[in-house]
Amino acid sequence: MITTETTPGTPQEIKTQLQQTLDDLEKGIRRPDKMKAACDRMDRMREENRKLLGVQNIAVDLIRETRDHS
Repeated sequence: MITTETTPGTPQEIKTQLQQTLDDLEKGIRRPDKMKAACDRMDRMREENRKLLGVQNIAVDLIRETRDHS
């Protein structure tokens, strides 16, 4: 079994879910319902961030900056 290090403030429920996901990954088990739920959760979080912070178009600038410093 693979273990992960987490911060002390991580709730036990989240630690358990993470360990189950890692165990499934190790065994090659795919769970479409969990994958869809995770995608839905990420979409909601992205939308909430967009509403709070507006559209953030910084990727191109960061890539150019990194390339220019090489």
